[in-house]
Amino acid sequence: MDGELRLPRPPGVIRLCWARHQRTADVLVALIYALPEGIARIVTYVDGSIPPAFNTLALLLGAVTAVALYVRRSRPIPALVVSLAVTSLFLWSSSSFGGIALVIALYSVAVHDSVRASWIGLGAAAVTLTLSGIVTVDMFEDVWTNDVLSALILCLFAVLIGINVGNRVRYIGALVDRAGQLARERDQQAQLAAASERSRIAREMHDIVAHSLSVMIRLADGAEAMVEKDPEASLAAIRNVGSTGRASLADMRRLLGVLRDEESELAERMPQPTLDDLPQLVDSYRGAGLPVSLTVSGVPPTGQGAQVTIYRAVQEALTNALRYARQPSQVHVVLDCSDSVTLTVTDDGEAGPRPESVGSGRGLIGMAERAALYGGTVESGPGSNGGWRVRMTMPEAGEDS
Repeated sequence: MDGELRLPRPPGVIRLCWARHQRTADVLVALIYALPEGIARIVTYVDGSIPPAFNTLALLLGAVTAVALYVRRSRPIPALVVSLAVTSLFLWSSSSFGGIALVIALYSVAVHDSVRASWIGLGAAAVTLTLSGIVTVDMFEDVWTNDVLSALILCLFAVLIGINVGNRVRYIGALVDRAGQLARERDQQAQLAAASERSRIAREMHDIVAHSLSVMIRLADGAEAMVEKDPEASLAAIRNVGSTGRASLADMRRLLGVLRDEESELAERMPQPTLDDLPQLVDSYRGAGLPVSLTVSGVPPTGQGAQVTIYRAVQEALTNALRYARQPSQVHVVLDCSDSVTLTVTDDGEAGPRPESVGSGRGLIGMAERAALYGGTVESGPGSNGGWRVRMTMPEAGEDS
């Protein structure tokens, strides 16, 4: 899939195999120490150069060290402690391979833990091996006094190499984590954009359906009432029903076309209404029998988003007036763009409780969401002189460009 986070393959067949089969690699590392140590114990047991009790103890401690090296990835510090203890205990024995375990353990701390821990481990190894060497020199005359120095030099090289490899591993891990985070953020942004688009489409669909059906129902009722008294007017109303329905159907087809083709760059976008379409919108409600007047003052905003917001707000308010206003004699639509944008829609319907809502309840919610994009608010309620009043303010509408 195109959205997957694809990482390059690690270079080198050996490195790739080592990364894929970590448990097998851990076993091999443990055997690198365990096999020579076991062979050395067998040899010293046969030639009798070391007492059997010491050989048995060394064999047991060697097994413990091999297990510690096996788990060095997940527990590098315990592996270092065990390796350092075994190396110190058997520093006197030239046949012991504890130094190999200590080198591997220090390298593992630098790679799998931290740089600081590796330097602390090297310091602890230097102090412990030095003290152990002093003690063993006093106890055994044939000890190789340069073993401590040789072991510390190997440990230093192991730490330096481990720090280099560990820093690279941590750096690559940080890059991979960052890439994964960016990929997740990208997917989240895409989901948010899709949710926002669905919300916009839901508002547009509500506006189209609510407006068109309300007008068509009112025209159909008027045509039925005038079919005997004024057949010509009834016929004109029926024709208006057809034209309104066809226009609404075309709008919905274009809107649903966006949903079907949203993954295509050539998807047809829904044409957005502007303030120039307000007179035609008002005329459609007049044709449905609603006595609407439109007054615009000041300089309207030029931004498309602000114009769509105002248009849809007028459409929603007039649709509600057409549905719920009781025999209004006048419906005023006043758009004041002097300082900030203020839209007021009032009707003088008869006093009394408004009829029960037959809508989805999304109209005023969508209007408030649109206005909030421009720092605005929407208020609705009974007017001071009866009827109903809807008022929307958008202080930041003029900033849309």
